[in-house]
Amino acid sequence: MSWTEEDRLLLSCLRAGTDKIAQDKIVEGKISGIDWGNFLKRARDNGISALIYSKLNENKPDFPNTLSEIFEELKKDYYLNAAKNALIFEELGRILKALGTTGPQVIVLKGAALAEIVYKNLAFRPMLDIDLLVKNEDINGLDKKLKALGYGPSDSNVNDIDLSSSYLTTLDYRSSSEHSFSLHIHWHFVNSTVPNYSLVENIKMENIWRDAVEAEIADAKTLVMAPHHLLIHLSEHALRVSHSLSKISFFYDIHETINSHEEQLDWDCLISESFEFNLNRMVYLSLYFTSEFLATRIPEYVFSGLKPEHFSLGERIFMNSVSDNRHFPGLSYLVHLAMNKGLYKKARFIGRTFFPPRQIMAQRNYVSPSKLDYTYYFRRANEIFLQLLKILRLSPSKKA
Repeated sequence: MSWTEEDRLLLSCLRAGTDKIAQDKIVEGKISGIDWGNFLKRARDNGISALIYSKLNENKPDFPNTLSEIFEELKKDYYLNAAKNALIFEELGRILKALGTTGPQVIVLKGAALAEIVYKNLAFRPMLDIDLLVKNEDINGLDKKLKALGYGPSDSNVNDIDLSSSYLTTLDYRSSSEHSFSLHIHWHFVNSTVPNYSLVENIKMENIWRDAVEAEIADAKTLVMAPHHLLIHLSEHALRVSHSLSKISFFYDIHETINSHEEQLDWDCLISESFEFNLNRMVYLSLYFTSEFLATRIPEYVFSGLKPEHFSLGERIFMNSVSDNRHFPGLSYLVHLAMNKGLYKKARFIGRTFFPPRQIMAQRNYVSPSKLDYTYYFRRANEIFLQLLKILRLSPSKKA
């Protein structure tokens, strides 16, 4: 999909201050050639419908009849997000307060931290689960504490996990409730079903804990990532193979993080830690496209400091595709492949993508390793092959 007028208008609505004229035109019904049904669909597909409602509602509009129905649908999304997140935060508060008495210590990641610390409005950031980071040595203690609160791992057993894995680095906990949401317990912030040797090996988690800052989330005292590490994590998360910068919400998370931490953000530390973690390519790409699409204010020296000396053919295909809005989940595999230097490492990376360890396949599919058979690998190979066909259809001819 290339940039449609609906997608361009969504970006215009989100740009801070720079596109108030576009918002005013929507309110006045002066924009022609827009498929408003598609506008709503694209807002929902990109995880930003509640944000769009808020941006348009800032003008307290009296919409013409042609737009009032769309506005009401956006309004529903806003309040539905608020209601869902309120329930999640109520449970998160219960968990954090229980941990706060005797530990272990955790860092609140992604959605919950962004909703309260960055967006400062629970309705703005859709959430499906809670993500908590714990130190390796505290996993067993946290497991016992969560079980006492009525939670248990649904995808694997804490005694079976491989703390050195370069694949999945999380356990999915659920309560006995029929409507339980996922509580993801991480011991590393990189988590993917493709092998990430270079990432896991180079990222010093002790740096994350060293710089973590105290915060209050869900009326409980806890820890969150320092702004520079949060941006690194959001960049890696947005370029995860299953994400591939495929939604505007990934860019807006980064945009709002920068705006909300403008005074506290240490750009020099961001650059140095990005290189130390071998994530400078991912951070550069995420910041570059966030700036391009949302006019985010980022110092020029940050781009020059992060930019790689050259991009591989695969990376250029990826960049051109993101620029043209023809990207899709799976496409950032080209970036991950480029980060594995040398023919041997690339071949190993591809091989382990198709054939991950048995325990990882079992955890990914929520089955016991004893019940895993060749059909699971066949389905994985077929899934990867279909993604490769999509990538092969992309033209690398345009200059990034």
